[in-house]
Amino acid sequence: MRPLATIIAAAAVAAVFTAPAQAAKLRSTFFGVTANGPLDAVGVDLAKEGAVMRASGVGTIRLPVQWPQLQPYASFAQIPESTHQYFTNVGGIPTDFSTTDAQIAAAARNGIDVTALVLRAPSWAALKPSEVFSPPREPAAYGRFLKTLISRYGPKGNFWPANPSLPKRPLRNFQIWNEPSLSRYFPVKSWAPAYAKLLRASYTAVKAADPGAKVITAGLPNFSWRDYATLFKAGMKARGYFDAVAVHPFTGTASGSVKILGFVRAVLDANGARSAPLWVTEISWPSGRGKADANQSWVTTEAGEAVKVDEVYRAYAKSATRLKLARAYWYNWVSSDSGNQDAFEYAGLRRVGPDGSFEDKPALAAYRKVAFALTR
Repeated sequence: MRPLATIIAAAAVAAVFTAPAQAAKLRSTFFGVTANGPLDAVGVDLAKEGAVMRASGVGTIRLPVQWPQLQPYASFAQIPESTHQYFTNVGGIPTDFSTTDAQIAAAARNGIDVTALVLRAPSWAALKPSEVFSPPREPAAYGRFLKTLISRYGPKGNFWPANPSLPKRPLRNFQIWNEPSLSRYFPVKSWAPAYAKLLRASYTAVKAADPGAKVITAGLPNFSWRDYATLFKAGMKARGYFDAVAVHPFTGTASGSVKILGFVRAVLDANGARSAPLWVTEISWPSGRGKADANQSWVTTEAGEAVKVDEVYRAYAKSATRLKLARAYWYNWVSSDSGNQDAFEYAGLRRVGPDGSFEDKPALAAYRKVAFALTR
């Protein structure tokens, strides 16, 4: 998800911000992590990892849901006979819920809220089938997939009566795509009008299926405040498009990250979205110094990562009321931490150990400490 090509130029804006001396206590869902990477490997005990998350103060996960993984075929006639048993008929589209069933179950078992980051389009629905992150040819098709998720995991979803032993924690947060301002993730000529249309179609579909669900914009990196201004000019409005606005404020310092959020807040307020909360859906300082290429100022050591975890969450907490900042997801829970030149492969609070099991990095202890210190 996070190639080095996406690294922001916004490090230059890391000016010092003076925050209030006291921070209000936060809800547990303020503290999140992105649940991807090694967690997706076959054989990972998701329930066990969920228990470690909960014990570490994680109140919410940002879970990538890959549309092509659930609906790779447009019809049952295209499915190999040997795999028919894995698919359920949803409005004529064969759908394999097995991966997301396991993920949603593990989160529910551990009392963890889920935000679904809904990504990609299967080749049969893609605008550019040869592009991995092609947007859908028709935004309405993406909207129908969101309705499919709600029909399975929402408040009236059929997953819950089928699994009566699980605590019922419906899926009610949907993030619409990832970083569409970057051509890698949204390969269209004019990204802003196309994304505004996708966001509008998504909002309409989600609210029709579950009026109480929340639609979150894609997290924007780099000069995110400028890109949000561009989105408003391209047709996005403060009503009927989103419930919360996401930012990926990567930069060199915690105070610089807060400053980026302040810039975005100002753009939202100026465009009628004064009441919309901000969500940080990715933030990290990867511990890849000396191991990954292009080590920018925000790439650090394992000890440095632990310091940054504490610094950024305390900075966010002090500014949460002023910025209407509701959530902050560390990128990510577990990373490979070896044999890779991508700095974000060293961003986890945990890492894959030599024997393949997951082990804590110093950053996890820092996360746990600050999460329990700041939550009510």
